[in-house]
Amino acid sequence: MTENTNPAVDAMNQSFHQKNFSNILLLIPTLNEEEAVGSLVVEASDCGFTNILVVDGFSTDGTQKVAESAGAEVIEQEFGKGKGCGVRTGMKVFLHGNTDLLCIIDGDGTNIPTCLKEMIPLIENGRADVVLGSRIRGKRDPGAMSLLAVASNLTVSLLLGAKFKRLFTDVQTGYWLFSRGAIERTYPLIHSTGFEIELELFVTTLREKLRVCEIPVGFRRRRGTTKFSFVLRLRNLYYAFKYLSS
Repeated sequence: MTENTNPAVDAMNQSFHQKNFSNILLLIPTLNEEEAVGSLVVEASDCGFTNILVVDGFSTDGTQKVAESAGAEVIEQEFGKGKGCGVRTGMKVFLHGNTDLLCIIDGDGTNIPTCLKEMIPLIENGRADVVLGSRIRGKRDPGAMSLLAVASNLTVSLLLGAKFKRLFTDVQTGYWLFSRGAIERTYPLIHSTGFEIELELFVTTLREKLRVCEIPVGFRRRRGTTKFSFVLRLRNLYYAFKYLSS
């Protein structure tokens, strides 16, 4: 039986896999993600990413060793504990390097490196300074996001977007892509330590009048145990309303 294929799609995918994204630093913040980070680094490398930086939040499992064995550069984060400190550390490293774009994805295996193929051209073609990947608009694996997560993310995104007279659906996404100019303008203004980092990034980029857009991306079930507890979700809601009222 002959499998149906689309030559145009096949050609695009082949071009993407063959492209060497040497102008991009791919940042993966981690904390106890030994079950996911190794295969994620290999997957990203297979997509053409040659500069992969794992910023680890003092994992107590084998995350650092697994990531190094898979081919990533691994450093421990500065500023303290929490995802925000990891992201800020990666931004600092980026600014001291010579790559043009900074991409951030989560280290739990939920984010799909091939989805970046739609995000990268938006900045390279001069249409945006910052690109978010919307899991709400994209295709999600069954059970990858609970109804509570979908509802809370969508509500917060719509409210924060409305504050700037824009429509966004997933401002707490783990998919981010920045131009060098965007990082130069936002890094000095970012102070988050925890999961609220996405909210602060979103609000700061729009306050700085950067060109921000979002596109649909895929989302998989995570590997390992989530760190985003109900208490942390409430904490993020606190920060969301704080930014809404500021």
